[in-house]
Amino acid sequence: MINMDLLTTKFKRIKEANPKKIRNFVRNIALDMLSLKFELSDFRAELEKPRIQFLYIHHIFEDEAENFRKLLKELAKYHSFISYSEAVNKVLNNEIDKPYIAFSSDDGFKNNLIAAKILNEFNIKACFFINPDTIGLKDFSQIKIFCKNRLLLPPIEFMDWEDVNRLLKNGHEIGSHTMGHINVATTNTSQVKENLIQSKDILDKRCGNIAHFAYPYGRFFHFHQDALNLVFETGYSSCASAERGCHIAPGRKLKTEELFIRRDLVIGDWNIKHVKYFILKNAINASVETNKNPYQK
Repeated sequence: MINMDLLTTKFKRIKEANPKKIRNFVRNIALDMLSLKFELSDFRAELEKPRIQFLYIHHIFEDEAENFRKLLKELAKYHSFISYSEAVNKVLNNEIDKPYIAFSSDDGFKNNLIAAKILNEFNIKACFFINPDTIGLKDFSQIKIFCKNRLLLPPIEFMDWEDVNRLLKNGHEIGSHTMGHINVATTNTSQVKENLIQSKDILDKRCGNIAHFAYPYGRFFHFHQDALNLVFETGYSSCASAERGCHIAPGRKLKTEELFIRRDLVIGDWNIKHVKYFILKNAINASVETNKNPYQK
């Protein structure tokens, strides 16, 4: 059984244990200045640009909830919220007619239920990318090792299958994040193939047909073309990174393998002005190039 006293239940604890406090302090000052510059200018036209912004979270702890709720209220001023599948289909079918936001979440922490509750208040349906290996994991020592080695975080409780079913009943989607949060780029290709197949098989049986895949760690150098080919061969209809950027209408319909989804990370505790700065920067820099597969020569 899990010793709840040893689990991390507040984001404050993660911030206090972060070894990069000075770096984060400097980063926040820089973002304060950059966001102020954007606030003093009129970028309404860029915010109203038809595009799809994919945002993703890892967690919403108790002490992040209220700020996350405020963020959604702010984003709703210039964006319409749509489901992950709808967002993917709009890009593929060249049907982006106004600014949209689609939410997803990675890693399957129990506190994603807090996120889901808040998202439901705004009628937002997200895609939760999970690792089957950790769903229902109750042994504290295993949770601690996994969170430390795979997620670089202190021990955090994971969802169980009942929680996953609750998300589905509330209209959310489930996606694959590999079996156990592997680094695809450093894993043998045959093992990657087996991992993708196993994850999809388990999730299909538990949750219905699983359409979407997001690879762990999320930078372009954590993935490669061979793995991308395997994603679509396995039967997934989309593949997502964690590289910043947004998507605009490509000018024509795309094949599924032509789209490589970019997503921006959101921490519920972050300064809302900083999040708005990144979204506005994406809108200004948006081009059809950001829809494309970065591995194609």
